[in-house]
Amino acid sequence: MTEKATVIPTVVEESPWSTSWYLKTNFLTYPLNLTANLAVEVEIGRHFSVSVPFYYSALNWFKNNIKFRVAGSQPEVRYWFRRDFTGFYVAAHATFGWYNVAVGGRYRYQDHATKSPVFGGGINAGYRLPFGNSRWALEFSLGAGYMPLYYDTFFNVENGALAEEGLWKHYWGPDHAAVTLSFRFGKRRNHE
Repeated sequence: MTEKATVIPTVVEESPWSTSWYLKTNFLTYPLNLTANLAVEVEIGRHFSVSVPFYYSALNWFKNNIKFRVAGSQPEVRYWFRRDFTGFYVAAHATFGWYNVAVGGRYRYQDHATKSPVFGGGINAGYRLPFGNSRWALEFSLGAGYMPLYYDTFFNVENGALAEEGLWKHYWGPDHAAVTLSFRFGKRRNHE
C-alpha cells in the first residue's frame, strides 16, 4: 500500500521593514544667499519620511550693507507616492529661525531684540531622482507658506542705530526652494 504524502502549507513572512536615512545638502542656498546647510532625512513608515535641514550664514555679501544672515531649520513630514522613496512626494513643513537681512537700502531688518525668532509653516512638493542603482540622488522641491514676522529695523550702516522697534508683518508666499544632493544609508527597496 502506498502512503500519501501530506503537504503542509508554509507561510512566508514578509521581511521586516527596515529604515533608510539620507544625508543631504541644498545647492541653491550656496550661490543665492551664501548659506551653508545640511539635512538628515529618516524614513518613518512605508510612505512617510521626516527631513530636518539646518541652515546657517554669518556672511556679508561683499559689503557691510548687503547681508542675509540666518540660523534656522525647516523640518518637514513627507508623503511619498512610491514605497521606494523616489519620484513625487508632498510635504508639510514648519519654519523656525533667526535673521538679520539687508539688501543695500536705508534699513536692515532683524528679528525683534534677537529674541523673537520667526515661526511659520507651509506645504511643498518635490521629486527625487536617483542615479541608477547608486545611493546618490537629486531632489527638486518648491513650497509656500505663512510666517508672522516680529522685527526691528536699523539704519543700514555699520553699527547702525535702531530706527523702529517691534514691527509686525504677515508674509504669505514662496518660502522653500531646493535642488538637493542626497546620499542614502540603508537598504534599497523596490517600489510597490
